[in-house]
Amino acid sequence: MVLTELLAPAGSYDILVVAINAGADAVYIAGHRFGARAFAQNFTSEEIEKAVKYAHLNGSTIHVTVNTLFNTAEILDVLKYVQFLYRVGVDAVIVQDIGLVYLLNKFIPEMEIHASTQMTLRDYNSFLWAHDAGIKRIILPREMEVDEIKRVSDRLKKDKVDLDLEVFGHGSLCYCISGDCYMSSFISGRSANRGACAQPCRSNYKLRYKNHSISHGCLISTHDLATFKGIKEISDAGVKSLKIEGRLKTEDYVSTVVQAYRTMIDNMNNEDNTELIHDLNRSLDLIFNRYYTNGYILGDNPGEVMGRRSSFHQGLYLGKIKSIEGERVDIEFENSDHPVLQKGDGIGFKHNNHIRGIYLDKIVEQDEKHILIETTRDIRVGSEVYISYSKGLHDEQKKYKKEQVKPSIPLSLDISANKKNRMTVNASFKVNNDIISFGYKSKVTFSEAINKPLTEETIINQMTKSGNTPFIVDNVKVNNLPDNVFMAIGKINNIRRDVLDIATDKLLQYYIPNEEKSEQIRKDIKKYTKKVKNDKHGIKPASYVGLNVYVDNLELLTVANRNPLNRIYFDTSYMFKNKEDYFNNVENVLRKAADIAADKELVWVLSAFISDDDLEKIVEIYENLRKDNISISIMGDTPSLARLFPDTKVYGSHNLNIWNNFSVKMLEETGFTGATISSELSEKEIRELINKSKGYNTKMELIVQGNQEIMVSKDDFSNLNEGFDLDIGTNEYVVLEDKENNAKFKIYFDYNRQSHFFNNDMLCLIDEIDEIKEMGIENITLDCRFTKEKYISKVISLYIQRLRDHNPERCYSESIDEISYSKLNKGNFKNTRVLEDKKSRNKRKRRRS
Repeated sequence: MVLTELLAPAGSYDILVVAINAGADAVYIAGHRFGARAFAQNFTSEEIEKAVKYAHLNGSTIHVTVNTLFNTAEILDVLKYVQFLYRVGVDAVIVQDIGLVYLLNKFIPEMEIHASTQMTLRDYNSFLWAHDAGIKRIILPREMEVDEIKRVSDRLKKDKVDLDLEVFGHGSLCYCISGDCYMSSFISGRSANRGACAQPCRSNYKLRYKNHSISHGCLISTHDLATFKGIKEISDAGVKSLKIEGRLKTEDYVSTVVQAYRTMIDNMNNEDNTELIHDLNRSLDLIFNRYYTNGYILGDNPGEVMGRRSSFHQGLYLGKIKSIEGERVDIEFENSDHPVLQKGDGIGFKHNNHIRGIYLDKIVEQDEKHILIETTRDIRVGSEVYISYSKGLHDEQKKYKKEQVKPSIPLSLDISANKKNRMTVNASFKVNNDIISFGYKSKVTFSEAINKPLTEETIINQMTKSGNTPFIVDNVKVNNLPDNVFMAIGKINNIRRDVLDIATDKLLQYYIPNEEKSEQIRKDIKKYTKKVKNDKHGIKPASYVGLNVYVDNLELLTVANRNPLNRIYFDTSYMFKNKEDYFNNVENVLRKAADIAADKELVWVLSAFISDDDLEKIVEIYENLRKDNISISIMGDTPSLARLFPDTKVYGSHNLNIWNNFSVKMLEETGFTGATISSELSEKEIRELINKSKGYNTKMELIVQGNQEIMVSKDDFSNLNEGFDLDIGTNEYVVLEDKENNAKFKIYFDYNRQSHFFNNDMLCLIDEIDEIKEMGIENITLDCRFTKEKYISKVISLYIQRLRDHNPERCYSESIDEISYSKLNKGNFKNTRVLEDKKSRNKRKRRRS
């Protein structure tokens, strides 16, 4: 069995206890900073140490999420925090930021790193990059299917690459691929990449096509993931760890879900689990769900993954209200598999997609067909009725709340008497295939027996009682016990306690690094931090700023080529409606593009979330062009891209999320020529990034104009609420409209039918060019995809004029506003992110009060 770890969430210490007691092999938690759930209760430093001890005593492990992105000013503080985690024995850290990966390899190479799903590693080459970067485990994107995972796993095994695979198995799904989303940031200032997601995917929207409303509802809300029926399939694919989502969930939720998956994993090889699945399914329905999907991992299509009608927990369907007489409500059961209701259960009445709930206080009568209750709630005949809270299930979960140590580690004891008649014990046990052994010599001695001599059987009986310790004493040998000796049972028990105390201490110390090594790491980090902070070069303004432009068709490319540009980024992803047409035609398109832009650097922009199948074809096309002396560069969003194209210039797209100079350093070591600065960074953060990165060969560029891409989803908008699938042509788009937040997003579809969301408002930093020059930025980029020839010609011309115009009196943005398709803004360059963590939120509350 490959699947050996059930990984549970915990937003607090009490929930961690529940998770471990319910059967979790590992628990993932976060401290008060740097975790991707800023509004969870989370753990203090003292609670983290306590959690590590409790987990290790119970044979479980602790993974700490350090999976947000970090700017240049704060990342060294994050490194200090991870050093604390290392010192107290945390088993692994979950990381998104490749800059932090670089620092951990440099300073704490023994700290186990798990690549967050937000790192979006999907293709095999990115797995090899991760392994070379010191990453031990990859948490796979939720969009990968089990067959694809198996192919990757088989290749890792064949190539003898030691890399663990982890998947999400249950809970809420991010709409965006791998949670790599800016939507919350652009709508509310709450960055998902900083752990403050406002969950805009759960809101209500309208979908418009050519200004006609074609659908409405929770259009980008997903069902909850549930894979318990496919556990064996996931295990057979080579997955080691199954992860439950839910660090914001309750004790009842965590214990119920953990218990369900523990049961399924332990019984995955049974021939028939039908009855077991039925019972577990009911429990999961009751505890929390937005209805369930098998997920992309088990082959559901986007229409099956999406839950467009509602985004809230409804519970288990019971039936409908048949009649109401005064306070008496008669509910007719329509679900023959419903549980028997009891006082204290929570039920909800659904009308017009709104639910009003009550806790049952008085049940008049109940049978298989109906239940008669009393309530003063304002409800209507015909409303659907759901049970959303089970008091019985809640009471059952209370057994997991008590802190306890469960014996789980086999302990062997070899007992004898030494020459001084003292009992000696040689003890040994195994942790992670390492054998830990120690010797013990009693303070008390054997005495001569007066009546009944001590027997080997008596010693064995007493020494195997391990009590509330981590150990199961399963192998006790007594060697050469002298004849006619005696020792009181109480003294033998004291010896046993001493031995078990030593074993427990040895177990806990096993996870704690060497004190001298840990102290040296602390000193090295402190010294390095001081050196970096004192390393003030001063900002040297850029003497020359190159201009680059994104285009998405040959017509726009032709217009762009008439101007003095550094690079033309040619995004061919939207030119074809399906994969077959794309790969049958894109090589010829690139040949035409290279002929048009013969005097420019032409960069082929790859679509997001590229699969191994696509990459193989892309490499083949690239090689065909090379054979004919056609030179093109490559841009993409995987950190391993330069490994596939070692002899060309490779650029990182904005989806790589470059926030700090150490991420730039990692890209430099990987072979990237350049990369785009994250669209979430403020002017101050960009300034720090450029200042600290200016000595690197990998050069950073800033997008200064265009509708910013805020996320990519596997959703193809099939199975809309009106019952039809969305089918539009190339270069067409639909508009997702959120009237409540006054937000609109244009959605375009690439050749894989992935949906790309672009902010309807347009970034325009033409009036900030002098500031950008002063920062030392040497490349700026205009995103002119999905525009017209007249627009791109005018915009490029205005930016060229502005770059030449020192201290202009003219407001260039007014000229752009005259031709713009949408309202202009300054993006995060001026309007910085807010509500990034609980601390800043509380500060604002105090200021308001």
